[in-house]
Amino acid sequence: MTMRIMVVEDDALIALDICGLLEDLGHEVIAEAADAGAAWELAEDDKPDLALVDIRLAKNTDGGKLAQKLYDQLGVRSLFVSGSITDDFRKAMAAINPIGFLGKPVTRRSLGDALAAVH
Repeated sequence: MTMRIMVVEDDALIALDICGLLEDLGHEVIAEAADAGAAWELAEDDKPDLALVDIRLAKNTDGGKLAQKLYDQLGVRSLFVSGSITDDFRKAMAAINPIGFLGKPVTRRSLGDALAAVH
Protein backbone atom coordinates (compact mmCIF):
# COMPACT_ATOMS: atom_id res chain seq x y z
CA MET A 1 0.00 0.00 0.00
CA THR A 2 1.43 3.35 -1.03
CA MET A 3 1.34 5.94 1.72
CA ARG A 4 1.56 9.72 1.50
CA ILE A 5 4.32 10.64 3.95
CA MET A 6 5.65 13.89 5.39
CA VAL A 7 9.34 13.95 6.41
CA VAL A 8 10.26 16.28 9.28
CA GLU A 9 14.06 16.36 9.59
CA ASP A 10 16.39 19.32 10.08
CA ASP A 11 19.49 17.71 8.54
CA ALA A 12 19.12 18.17 4.77
CA LEU A 13 21.31 15.17 3.85
CA ILE A 14 19.45 12.83 6.20
CA ALA A 15 16.12 14.13 4.88
CA LEU A 16 17.25 13.51 1.31
CA ASP A 17 18.33 9.98 2.21
CA ILE A 18 15.04 9.21 3.99
CA CYS A 19 12.99 10.59 1.09
CA GLY A 20 14.94 8.40 -1.33
CA LEU A 21 14.38 5.32 0.82
CA LEU A 22 10.66 6.06 1.07
CA GLU A 23 10.34 6.43 -2.68
CA ASP A 24 12.37 3.22 -3.23
CA LEU A 25 9.86 1.48 -0.95
CA GLY A 26 7.00 2.74 -3.14
CA HIS A 27 5.70 5.58 -0.98
CA GLU A 28 5.02 9.19 -1.92
CA VAL A 29 6.80 11.99 -0.04
CA ILE A 30 4.24 14.79 -0.05
CA ALA A 31 6.08 17.29 2.14
CA GLU A 32 9.42 18.00 3.80
CA ALA A 33 10.09 20.38 6.66
CA ALA A 34 13.00 21.19 8.95
CA ASP A 35 11.03 22.69 11.85
CA ALA A 36 7.73 22.08 13.62
CA GLY A 37 6.02 25.28 12.43
CA ALA A 38 6.64 24.61 8.76
CA ALA A 39 5.67 20.96 9.20
CA TRP A 40 2.36 21.89 10.82
CA GLU A 41 1.44 24.28 7.99
CA LEU A 42 2.25 21.63 5.37
CA ALA A 43 0.29 18.96 7.24
CA GLU A 44 -2.77 21.21 7.54
CA ASP A 45 -2.69 21.93 3.79
CA ASP A 46 -2.13 18.38 2.56
CA LYS A 47 -2.88 15.89 5.31
CA PRO A 48 -0.32 13.07 5.13
CA ASP A 49 -1.06 9.44 5.94
CA LEU A 50 1.82 9.55 8.40
CA ALA A 51 4.80 11.67 9.43
CA LEU A 52 8.43 10.66 9.92
CA VAL A 53 9.57 12.98 12.69
CA ASP A 54 12.97 13.72 14.23
CA ILE A 55 12.85 14.68 17.90
CA ARG A 56 15.11 17.74 17.77
CA LEU A 57 14.22 20.07 14.91
CA ALA A 58 15.40 23.36 13.43
CA LYS A 59 14.50 26.64 15.14
CA ASN A 60 14.81 24.81 18.47
CA THR A 61 11.43 23.13 17.93
CA ASP A 62 10.29 19.83 19.43
CA GLY A 63 9.31 16.87 17.26
CA GLY A 64 7.43 15.24 20.13
CA LYS A 65 5.16 18.25 20.52
CA LEU A 66 4.64 18.38 16.76
CA ALA A 67 3.71 14.68 16.69
CA GLN A 68 1.25 15.23 19.55
CA LYS A 69 -0.43 18.08 17.66
CA LEU A 70 -0.53 16.10 14.39
CA TYR A 71 -2.22 13.21 16.18
CA ASP A 72 -4.61 15.25 18.33
CA GLN A 73 -5.80 17.65 15.62
CA LEU A 74 -5.38 15.76 12.34
CA GLY A 75 -5.28 12.09 13.38
CA VAL A 76 -1.84 11.69 11.75
CA ARG A 77 0.42 9.12 13.41
CA SER A 78 4.18 9.49 13.55
CA LEU A 79 7.24 7.32 13.13
CA PHE A 80 10.04 8.86 15.15
CA VAL A 81 13.50 8.82 13.57
CA SER A 82 16.20 10.11 15.88
CA GLY A 83 19.59 9.45 17.35
CA SER A 84 18.34 10.46 20.79
CA ILE A 85 15.33 8.28 21.61
CA THR A 86 15.12 7.55 25.33
CA ASP A 87 12.81 5.33 27.36
CA ASP A 88 11.29 8.48 28.89
CA PHE A 89 10.52 9.83 25.42
CA ARG A 90 8.92 6.53 24.41
CA LYS A 91 6.71 6.61 27.50
CA ALA A 92 5.78 10.26 26.94
CA MET A 93 4.72 9.52 23.34
CA ALA A 94 2.80 6.30 24.09
CA ALA A 95 -0.51 8.19 24.32
CA ILE A 96 -0.33 9.26 20.65
CA ASN A 97 0.07 5.67 19.42
CA PRO A 98 3.26 6.19 17.38
CA ILE A 99 4.03 3.78 14.57
CA GLY A 100 7.44 3.25 16.09
CA PHE A 101 10.90 4.56 16.90
CA LEU A 102 13.93 4.22 14.61
CA GLY A 103 17.47 5.13 15.52
CA LYS A 104 19.76 6.83 13.04
CA PRO A 105 21.15 5.95 10.64
CA VAL A 106 18.02 4.61 9.00
CA THR A 107 18.37 1.67 6.62
CA ARG A 108 16.02 0.59 3.87
CA ARG A 109 15.26 -2.56 5.85
CA SER A 110 14.57 -0.84 9.20
CA LEU A 111 12.35 1.74 7.51
CA GLY A 112 10.55 -0.88 5.43
CA ASP A 113 9.93 -3.06 8.48
CA ALA A 114 8.59 -0.12 10.49
CA LEU A 115 6.23 0.95 7.71
CA ALA A 116 5.05 -2.62 7.10
CA ALA A 117 3.68 -2.62 10.64
CA VAL A 118 1.24 0.15 9.63
CA HIS A 119 -0.79 -2.10 7.34
